[in-house]
Amino acid sequence: MNLPEEHYDKYPHAYRALLFLKGAQEAFEPTNRYIGFWIISFYLLSHSIELSIKAVIKLRLDEDVGGHDIADLAERYNHVCNFSEDELRTIGEFNDLNNGPGGLRYDNDAQVNFFPFTFRDGVKIVERLFKENFQ
Repeated sequence: MNLPEEHYDKYPHAYRALLFLKGAQEAFEPTNRYIGFWIISFYLLSHSIELSIKAVIKLRLDEDVGGHDIADLAERYNHVCNFSEDELRTIGEFNDLNNGPGGLRYDNDAQVNFFPFTFRDGVKIVERLFKENFQ
């Protein structure tokens, strides 16, 4: 998946979302795994989801939005991103992984588990948002 070059400067969130997605996927590959890989891969994917949502909002509404609560962003801007119930549930799981004092960035007890299907479903969300909005 690529972002057309003309979008790099106009939609920096989109560009960075793809960089974080590729990094997350690379860290999640079985041949690249090491102790604690899940922290890096899930953190990067969570940030990719956040930036993808913000990029779509910028594209469709020409609004810059702040905040890191991806469940809140998804609910507030569902009319723009058209999330399914399953996608909202997955976004909620990623949001729960980030809850606490700093989320995955700091020593924190996650409120949900790091399951491979959660990672897969998060990737699908980013891919769908890009396919529908930036291709």
